[in-house]
Amino acid sequence: MFMLRHYYVLFLLTIVSGEEYNLFGDAGQAYSMEIYLGTPKQKLNVIVDTGSTTLAVASYSRQDSDKYFQVENSTNLIDSGKEVQAKYSQGMWVGRLVSDYVEFPSLPQVPQVRSDFAVITNSQKFFMNGSGWQGLLGLAYLPVGAWGNKIVVGSWLDSLECNIGKSVSFELKLCGPQSPTNATHYGKFSMIVDNEKCKDKPRFYTPILHKRWYEVGVIGVNVVEMEVSSTNSINKTKTIYRAPYSPLDLDDCQMLNAEKSIVDSGTTNIRLPDEIFRKVVNEIRKQAQAGNILILDEFWYHGEAACWPESQQWTLPYLEIYLLHADDDRSYFTLRVPPQHVMLSFFKIPLLRSLGIFQNYMRVVSTHDNSEGTVSQYCYKLGIEAGGKDTVLGYTAMEGFEVLFNRSGGWIGWDISDCGPCARLEGPFYVRRSLLLDCELTKSDLEVAVSIKAAQWALLAVSIIAGAVLLYLLAPCLKFIYFKPRPNASRLSMSGEALVDQELN
Repeated sequence: MFMLRHYYVLFLLTIVSGEEYNLFGDAGQAYSMEIYLGTPKQKLNVIVDTGSTTLAVASYSRQDSDKYFQVENSTNLIDSGKEVQAKYSQGMWVGRLVSDYVEFPSLPQVPQVRSDFAVITNSQKFFMNGSGWQGLLGLAYLPVGAWGNKIVVGSWLDSLECNIGKSVSFELKLCGPQSPTNATHYGKFSMIVDNEKCKDKPRFYTPILHKRWYEVGVIGVNVVEMEVSSTNSINKTKTIYRAPYSPLDLDDCQMLNAEKSIVDSGTTNIRLPDEIFRKVVNEIRKQAQAGNILILDEFWYHGEAACWPESQQWTLPYLEIYLLHADDDRSYFTLRVPPQHVMLSFFKIPLLRSLGIFQNYMRVVSTHDNSEGTVSQYCYKLGIEAGGKDTVLGYTAMEGFEVLFNRSGGWIGWDISDCGPCARLEGPFYVRRSLLLDCELTKSDLEVAVSIKAAQWALLAVSIIAGAVLLYLLAPCLKFIYFKPRPNASRLSMSGEALVDQELN
């Protein structure tokens, strides 16, 4: 039912807009696409994830889904038998390293290639209940791939580049929901060979600072208020909260990039360091209260949903995110993310876009129908959350943009999309000093590699300690089993029922 609904939506969008979309998903579940694995081909859905490297799919039936990759049914599969694992900010999995043929039916120009991937045999908090996907397609660099004992897990992108003998880039065009009464979102994933000319160059570029995740320089974050002119045709903005952290505030610039600041399509929300998160949300909450929008603190600070009987039109400020410009390390540009997403742009109504109706960070997460089949409740969540020491630009920050990832060139291009929320790009803006130096963005690749390896060893140490504690707790039981007197031969019976009875006793 999940698949039929999404393919029907994609079909309608293709007819209306004249463009083929191949990404879809429900609220909070990122964007997924169809993939063929093995011979004969098995059809699965995988999340498109720029926050990891490895292609990984379920190999077992779950309580909420009986769709998975059946290893024994593929005649070309090569099973190494070696264990690999991956850990994410939320969830982890363990599996085996295998190799087989991979194909994407929505990308006819991309050839079928043999690639390494992982078949997941066990997981914790990885698969979401009711999700329509069975794995993920990692698109980041090799250093953050799945790992095992002296094992290097190759990525699908590396296998593709090796097969065609050329470097490739990929573009994500994330459009969000297709209507204000439906939380289902859609988009487009496309591949570009690097030596081929793009029809349109991105408007702005930000450098990839370290080739592990897509790590970028986030220079600052601000909250701004949108003013609409009386002619409804010109949008003006005024900053309502810039201090104490602006693009020139070095302490906050350093805080935003202290651990890592990445662009991650596999993450839903915009994650900010805890201190900056509180400042941003405090200001948005203050503006909501000024507009007589009363919402409990659990919504603002703890990720709880808030529901209303009618769709909400928010009069809340925009969130501005400042990114380092690739052309000059003394310049930056601005991503302007609006509050709530109401998708109408594929009907090509520019007036609605100019009015600022398309909004984003107040996310519709579900709609509930009453007995008459009409929507009776609309539920929202805040698309901004505390990230500890990390900054993560999840897909909430990417909707409304066309984002081009050039792996070999080491940059990410940003342009305005013709679908999705009324997001904006502005700049470039210039400062007097190097932002690379002032924001301490020049961490060496050696330091990066050491930090990744340290995290992996820390995970291994935790696993060993947990195993030792478990063994200690089970020691009395194991001792009892080991030293339990064995039955005499005269007491043994050839009857199956007797054997069962003896075991039960």
